[in-house]
Amino acid sequence: MPNSIGTVIDKYTTRLDRIVEQETKTADLNMNQDLLGEFDNNGSIEIPTLVMDGLADHVRGQGFVAGGATLTWKKYELEYERSREFTIDKLDDEERAMIVSANLMAEFARTKVVPEVDALRFAKLCANAGETVSAALSTADGALDAVLAAEECMQDNGAELSDCLFYHSAKVKSLLRKAQEYRLGQGEDPNGTFKTFDEMKMVGVPGARFYSAIELLDGKTPAGDDGQIDETPGGYKKAASGKSINFIVMHPEAAAAITRHQRLRYFSPDVNQKDEAHLWQYRLYHDLLVFFQKKGLIYVHLSTS
Repeated sequence: MPNSIGTVIDKYTTRLDRIVEQETKTADLNMNQDLLGEFDNNGSIEIPTLVMDGLADHVRGQGFVAGGATLTWKKYELEYERSREFTIDKLDDEERAMIVSANLMAEFARTKVVPEVDALRFAKLCANAGETVSAALSTADGALDAVLAAEECMQDNGAELSDCLFYHSAKVKSLLRKAQEYRLGQGEDPNGTFKTFDEMKMVGVPGARFYSAIELLDGKTPAGDDGQIDETPGGYKKAASGKSINFIVMHPEAAAAITRHQRLRYFSPDVNQKDEAHLWQYRLYHDLLVFFQKKGLIYVHLSTS
């Protein structure tokens, strides 16, 4: 191969980082990676806290009043640790095998990892929201009134709507479309697209990721006679107590999302003792930190089921 296997693995790991960071619906909540400290590969990461003194009176001729700034680091253990192992049949062309592996990992990240990460984050926002309302939304006026109530809550808590995020279901956006007046000119195509609502950034969320509570599947427990569901496919499912989310309005400073991939592990067919195949081991640590003092900046509207 033109590149060493170590270089290839680093490249794949970086690519997976980029997919999870950029393609999640909750990407706006990602914590600035430059502000994070050391990650110890055991699920712990250092997070900084900066405390500074405010302004003081300035008296000419007497110089500046000294102030203090303290930066401390706190080790935090990420709550979620998930992994999977994949085998790919041995191919005569080693470079082609690496291309197949890269495509498999990218597809896995997009179709399995990203939805689960989003679902966990939305469920955690629901569990820590400052305000939660549950009601069925079936009319345009009802949906509009519900969103306006959320806006009032944000503004009462000191947030500018232009800084807020508006996560919504497809149904809620359809109802809001009906609440808007449209005028079609001759020769114009109908267009009900809008990306902001009262200056809030709108983010549509697939229904399968938008639950108030989910249950992670362990990926190894088979179905049982006692009603145990088959957990071998892995992933997640809606929890028994979970409800579908109509929308969430929040300020991004109320929560911080953190993801860390452990470097991919690879075993060639000659080294793999389980099978004559390429073996890949994938591991992800992640969490969503919801700041207690800013819970009031999270408003959740749930359906009744």
